[in-house]
Formats: sequence, C-alpha cells, structure tokens
Amino acid sequence: MFTNLSAVQINRLAQRLSEAPLGRSANVAAAADRFERLLAAKIGADRAPKAVKAILSAPGLETAAGRLAAEIDACEPEAPAVPAPPSVAPEPIIEPAPVVEQAAEPEARPSAPRRRRDADLEAKAREGELPPPPDFSAQTHARFRAKLAALVELAGRADATGLRAIAINPVSSSPKALARYRDLAVLAIEAREGRA
Repeated sequence: MFTNLSAVQINRLAQRLSEAPLGRSANVAAAADRFERLLAAKIGADRAPKAVKAILSAPGLETAAGRLAAEIDACEPEAPAVPAPPSVAPEPIIEPAPVVEQAAEPEARPSAPRRRRDADLEAKAREGELPPPPDFSAQTHARFRAKLAALVELAGRADATGLRAIAINPVSSSPKALARYRDLAVLAIEAREGRA
C-alpha cells in the first residue's frame, strides 16, 4: 500500500483508535495492518479499506488525522446522543465542597480586619503589652500545643533570649501563628525593658 506516512506516524493514528497503549510496529506495512484492523473495529469492516487508503495516502500526519476524525464522525450518527453524560458532570462539582473550607484558610491572604487586628497587636506589643496566645484548640494544631505552652511560659517569665532560642519553621498555619506570637512577645518584653 502506498503511504506518505512513516510507521511512527501511522502508530500515532492507530493510538487514537485504541484505549490501550500500543507498542511500536516493525515497519510501515505492519503499522498499516494494525491501523486497518483498529479502524475496521471502529467504523466497520466494509468501510475500513477505503477509509484506510484515503487516510494513509494523506500528504502529512495532520491531514491524515483530520481524515481519520472525519471518518469516525461520519460513522457515528448517535454521537450527539452520547453527550448526555455532562449532566453527570455536576456531581464532581458538588463533591468538592470541602475544598471551599480549605480555600478559606486565613493564612493565605489576611483580610482587612485581620490585618487591622495584627497591627493593633503589634502596636500594643510596642507599648509593652504581651499578645494573647493563639487559639490552638482545634485538632489541626494538636502537635504544636507543647511548643505553644513553652512559648507562653517563657513570655510569662519575660525571657526574650529564651523565646528567640526556640526554633520555628513557619511553613504552615500553626508554626506561622507560633512565630507571630513569639515575635510579638519578644517585642513587648524588649519594650518593657527599654522603659525600665
């Protein structure tokens, strides 16, 4: 059979007809045979030989792919009835409701009231007032409660050096809250010492 396509190009066309991955063909003839079998299974054995000839004699892969798509579309008149499943598509949209909760994570983008509250806490810390410890009652903060307790104890003793010595890697919301509390506590302790 005359073809302008290489075995690799024919294999690419054949892959469009198969859901399973296809291996390489030894030569153009083997690739053309496999392509014809797959196309016959898709559009029917009576139409396949003529369609194969038209597709494989195309001047390039893009043209061949276009002819293949046209052949498949022409033999599937029921195709418009198949798009009914998009009514099923809203189910995955309904399921990701928990994603909304994750998107509302306050550490991602502080809101204006949060920025004001943080600015107020910083202003009070500059005046020497210790910040309130963050609320770690939620289960997500459980593993950081011991470190928070240590920070609160050091802040209560006005130990700025001890607070600075506690290493915190602020990579998630809990360590960020710990770092913010520690830094404000150090600021407040130093403000008190500066006044004394």
